[in-house]
Amino acid sequence: MSDSCVSDEGLEVSQPMHDSLPAGLHQRYALITPVRDEEAYIGDMIASMVAQTVLPSLWVIVDDGSVDKTAQIVSDFADRFTFIKLVKLPSRNQRLAGGEGAVPNALKGINLSDFGFLARFDADLIFPPDYIECILREFHRNPKLGIAGGELYVEKDGVLAPERNPLVHVRGALKMYRSQCLRDIGGLTSQIGWDTIDEVYAWTKSWTTRSFPEYKVIHRRPTGNGIAGTRVYRERGRAEYLTWSHPLFVLAKSFKILFRERSVARPICYLAGFILSYIRRESRLKDLTFAITRRKEQKHRLTALIAFGRRRPT
Repeated sequence: MSDSCVSDEGLEVSQPMHDSLPAGLHQRYALITPVRDEEAYIGDMIASMVAQTVLPSLWVIVDDGSVDKTAQIVSDFADRFTFIKLVKLPSRNQRLAGGEGAVPNALKGINLSDFGFLARFDADLIFPPDYIECILREFHRNPKLGIAGGELYVEKDGVLAPERNPLVHVRGALKMYRSQCLRDIGGLTSQIGWDTIDEVYAWTKSWTTRSFPEYKVIHRRPTGNGIAGTRVYRERGRAEYLTWSHPLFVLAKSFKILFRERSVARPICYLAGFILSYIRRESRLKDLTFAITRRKEQKHRLTALIAFGRRRPT
């Protein structure tokens, strides 16, 4: 088998034999997925996961109060695959961004010491059959890699286009953690900005984080489409404040949003969320090391962008 797990042409790849895997890839991994009213997506997502060349030992899917057929679809798969466990939460009126309300409930049913890795995947994704194997290979190649994932692609006019992000950032929709890294950072927080907080804490513990654009995952519902766009960007601005983003970085990012989204309302809401949090002096992480590490990484990205014109600094 070649070193490349995903072909340049797209998601269609051959399925390698398991005995071609290095010994380190045979470690067990657990998977958690928060869902709410995902009947249009969850069946295809599960189908792509049960077709993986390396299957999870445990998959906890938390239904966060769905009122459609989501729970029934998951239950039907759970009857066929014993590693799938459905947890149902009471119905509620509002969906929280990022599944923050459901993830802690999923983690309650997992003893992290039983697994070498933990993955947290959203319900609206489709994975190529060797995706997990590819990510595990990256963990195997780099013992200091603590958090890893591929890149999200959305269909635009019949063509798959990437939802680009800095290589040091792994999108919250498809994060995979080395268990020791997760223990070192104290687990996953449920607060807003969680998918930045985990990475910054990983850096403070000498772990590296990396997304791999060559491992393509289809994102069937682009980020934020399940929640009002203005609310999403307001909350993102607030998250920047809570996670100690530098004001200049936030300002630069607002211009990026303006040109990328071709929307005036979204960058305004983003800046408003950040500025209002400052005015209200909202409580944020009381960790000087975290703040210094966060702003150092942002300074590196801004410097690289200015000096080299890079679209995605490493």
